[in-house]
Amino acid sequence: DEADRVVLVTGDTDIAPVVRAAKRMYPNREVCFAFPWNRKRDELAALAGRCISISKEAYRAHQFPDPLVIGSSTFNKPPTW
Repeated sequence: DEADRVVLVTGDTDIAPVVRAAKRMYPNREVCFAFPWNRKRDELAALAGRCISISKEAYRAHQFPDPLVIGSSTFNKPPTW
């Protein structure tokens, strides 16, 4: 009882059985999908209360800086990003 809604960022249909089970167990909770760019799946969309598609431009606008420094660790983006 700690969440009324969950947003799953995935386009993988492997999760469909889990979502069906969660909806049976918690019928008053909402499941939403945020589909990665070019990954919308009709099967998942049919299970969702609502869904959105993340645009290619949103990926560019919301990336971490390069390099990303967390404590003593430094992370660099792959060149193809």
